[in-house]
Parts: sequence; C-alpha cells; structure tokens
Amino acid sequence: MRRTLAPLGEIVATDRASLDLLDEAAIRRTIRAAHPDLIVNAAAYTQVDLAEAEPDLAMMVNARAPGVMAEETQRAHAALVHYSTDYVFSGSLRRPYREDDEPDPINTYGKTKLAASARL
Repeated sequence: MRRTLAPLGEIVATDRASLDLLDEAAIRRTIRAAHPDLIVNAAAYTQVDLAEAEPDLAMMVNARAPGVMAEETQRAHAALVHYSTDYVFSGSLRRPYREDDEPDPINTYGKTKLAASARL
C-alpha cells in the first residue's frame, strides 16, 4: 500500500509495533503529528473466529480506533479511507451486496465492523 500511495506525497505508515490501536491517545498523537491530508486505515482485528472469545478487543480495534481516527480526521480537515468487510451482511442475498443494503452481521467480527460505520 505504501508504494501505491507514494505518488500522492509523503507517507507516514504505522504498524503494530509503532502504533497501538488500543491506545486512543497514541492514535491522536500520531495523527496530529503527521498533519495528514488523507488517512488510510487498513488495520483491523481480523481473526474472525477468535473475535467470539475476544469481543471487547475486536470492538476496540475495529470500531473504537477507527472512530478516533474519524474524529482526528475531521479535526484536521482531512479525508479518511476505512476498509470494511462483507461480514456486516448475513450472506443470504442471492446477488452481490450494495452499500445501501440492510446490514445483518451474523458474528462478533461483523458486528464490530458494522459498529465502525456508526462512528465514521
């Protein structure tokens, strides 16, 4: 992703070691220090089955952290790109889902990803 975005200008990329998504203050400090025009959040708690046993952790990473990013994006007058998942839908439709289809997550992971959309 870093190579893809490089033509847009200076890239500040973080990873688990450099930014703890459970630390709201660290998220805010990192964004404020970067003065971004664009934030691309490709991070997520993606262990779908384990999310059932760790719902609070999954909620923090998948919903709360993106919510903090959205608040800071608004504060900085920047744009935010946030990736979601088809897990916010039940899978019962016999056609591809659209953004305006009614969400109906069937597991904790899907619920945490749906919760992010309410915060963005």
